[in-house]
Amino acid sequence: MAFACSNCGYQSVKWFGRCPSCGAWDSFAEAAEGASSPRKAESWLGEELRPITEIDLTDVKRIPSGSGELDRLLGGGLIPGGVILFGGEPGIGKSTLLLQVAQTLAQTVGNVLYVSGEESESQVKLRASRVGVGHKRLYVLSEQSLKRIAAAVEKLSPCALIVDSIQTVVSGSIEGEAGSLRQLREASSALIRLTKSKRLVTFLVGHITKDGAFAGPKSVEHLVDVALYLEGSRGEDLRFLRSVKNRFGATDEAAVFQMTAEGLKEILNPSQFFLEGHRGEPRPGSVVVPILEGTRPILVELQALVSPTGGYGVPQRRCTGLDINRVLLLLAVIEKQLAVHIGGADVYLSVAGGLEARERASDLAAVAAIVSSLRNRPIDPKTVVVGEVGLSGEVRAVRRVAERVREAEKMGYERIVVPRVGAPSAGSASVKGSIDVVPAESIERALEAIGLA
Repeated sequence: MAFACSNCGYQSVKWFGRCPSCGAWDSFAEAAEGASSPRKAESWLGEELRPITEIDLTDVKRIPSGSGELDRLLGGGLIPGGVILFGGEPGIGKSTLLLQVAQTLAQTVGNVLYVSGEESESQVKLRASRVGVGHKRLYVLSEQSLKRIAAAVEKLSPCALIVDSIQTVVSGSIEGEAGSLRQLREASSALIRLTKSKRLVTFLVGHITKDGAFAGPKSVEHLVDVALYLEGSRGEDLRFLRSVKNRFGATDEAAVFQMTAEGLKEILNPSQFFLEGHRGEPRPGSVVVPILEGTRPILVELQALVSPTGGYGVPQRRCTGLDINRVLLLLAVIEKQLAVHIGGADVYLSVAGGLEARERASDLAAVAAIVSSLRNRPIDPKTVVVGEVGLSGEVRAVRRVAERVREAEKMGYERIVVPRVGAPSAGSASVKGSIDVVPAESIERALEAIGLA
C-alpha cells in the first residue's frame, strides 16, 4: 500500500497529515495500483541526432510582437517554438498587454488562440473592446481542460497560443486540483511539448505570490524559455516589464510602459518622461541622476528635504524609491567626512515619478541633494551627478559610465560629475564633446564641482 499527495505527487508508504514535500494539509490519499510506475518518455521533436555544426539557423526567424520595447526585451522578437512565462500581480496589465500582442500577430502572421481559464468569452470580448482589440483571426476559448486546449490547437493551427492562466489548466491524466504543483508541472510540460512540436509561440500567464515570486515555487520557471515579470503600482500608470530568464537574449533588460485607456503604451524616451517636472526655476535639494534599468540609462530627478526638528522628538528619516539602509549609511558619511551636523534634522528623500533607484550609483546624487537642501543652495539644473560613495567618503566607480554620459548629453545637459575611475574623456569616442565630464575622487571634490562646498 502506498499513499500519494494530491498537490505535488509525493509518495510514501505511510499516511501523513501534512505533506513533507509541499506542506499541504490533508492531501494524502491511497494511491491507485500502478500509479507509481514511471510513464514512457515521449519525444516532442522527433529529430535525428546531428552534430551542432550541421544545424541550420536560417529557418529561425524572429517574429515582431508589435511592441518595440517588448521585442528589445526578448532580444529582437518572438521565437517560434518558444515558451514565455508572463507573470505579474492581479490587475497590473498582463492580459491587456497580451491582447495587444495577439492583435498584432493576428494582423501580420496568422491565427492566434487566446485561452482563458478564469473568464468567459464575453468577458474577454469586453476587455478587448476597451483597448481596441478585435480581429477575425484572433480566436477565444474559455476552457480549463488540457485535452480540449490541445484539440483546439490541432484544429486551428495557430501561430501563437496564450494561456491565461496556467494555474487554471487541468490534466485529466493525473489527480489533483487545478493550481496544485502536480497539475502545474503536468500542464506546463504538455503545453511545452505541444509548442515545440507545432513551432508556435506560447505565452503562459503565471500568478504571483505574496512574496513576489511565480506561484508554484520555480516549478514552471525552469521549464520555460523566457520568464517575464510585469510590475508597477495600481495607483500609478507606470509599468516595468523585466526579464527574469531569457534563453534567447539578455536577462538584464527592462521595458517601460504607461497604462492608458487604450491599453499599455510603450515609453520610447523614459528620461524625458521622468524629467517633465524638472524644468523651470532651480530648487534646493533637487538633482538629476542617471540610473540603469537593465542596460538602459534613465535620467530621473532625486529630491531631498532637510528641515530642523525644532527639538521635538526623534529626527525622522523617510525615503521613497531608495533603500532606507543605504540612506542611513550616507547620512553617517556626511556627518563624519564633511563635518556637517545633520543628526538634529528630519531628512526626506524621494525619486520623482515613482521609479525605484536601488543601485549604488545614486549615492553621490543623494549626498548632493541632502547638502543642497541643508544649505538651501540649488544645484545647477544643467548638471547631472552619478557615483557610488564609500564609507571613507571616496567616490567609487559604477558600471556603464559612458552610456550614462551619452544619455545626459542626448537630453541636453551640459555637465556631469562622475567617479574618477572609469571616467570617459570629453574627446573620447563615447562622448561627442557637448557635455563637460567632471571626474571626482571624493565627495568633497564632487561638492566643489557642483558648487556646494
